Amino acid sequence: MQTDFPARIDARQVGYARGWRWIVEAFYLVRQQPLTWMLLAGSYLLIHFAVAAIPMLGPPLTFFLGPVFAGGFVLAAQQAERDTELKLSALFAGFRQAPRALLNVGMLYLALLLLAMMLLSAAMPLLGVHVIATENAQNMPRLDGPIGLLMLLGAALMFLLSLCYWFAPALVVLNGLGPWQALRDSFRGGLANWQAVLLSAFMLALLLFLALLPLGLGLLLWFPVLYVTAYTGWKDLFAPRAD
Repeated sequence: MQTDFPARIDARQVGYARGWRWIVEAFYLVRQQPLTWMLLAGSYLLIHFAVAAIPMLGPPLTFFLGPVFAGGFVLAAQQAERDTELKLSALFAGFRQAPRALLNVGMLYLALLLLAMMLLSAAMPLLGVHVIATENAQNMPRLDGPIGLLMLLGAALMFLLSLCYWFAPALVVLNGLGPWQALRDSFRGGLANWQAVLLSAFMLALLLFLALLPLGLGLLLWFPVLYVTAYTGWKDLFAPRAD
């Protein structure tokens, strides 16, 4: 088991328009073997929903296993870029290469999410937001106060947390980083390129809306492009440059 990790991986800084280019490059990779990518994405979604349906244990397990499968998609994208024919086994490459580190990425990310929720709850009284209990026990309690400000703060916090995770699986399987180092360097690289990351996230959300229009059939391509975008973004920011 690998224990000596690189101290730090410094990310390059790119223009905001690269966020769209990551999606375009991901689409080109998916277009080369579309049926296989659809099979990989569909298989992962089936596994994800099956695990999530497990009582009590399902939701946390999806957080732990998500980075392992994300690592598999990243490795599959690298193989596809080398004109290698993909097989279904590529989905499980993360289990073969760095399962412990990837599982720990999921655990650390879940811990950060829980911490963020605690911070938001603690900030509510400071912002003047209060929970009002309803008279009818069947109705959910409602919030009173500057809810928009709370939502804005929550969105900003969630975006910062997403920077910790977005490149982390790729940094584990392709750069050999440990879980904490991967989350740290993913955050540092994402923050230095926050405009490109934000543009990429916005365009992926817009494409998701368009993919849902034709009876949701566009999701068969949207999901692979989503997963592969993590690889194309990593390549732009973190991959070693050829001399």
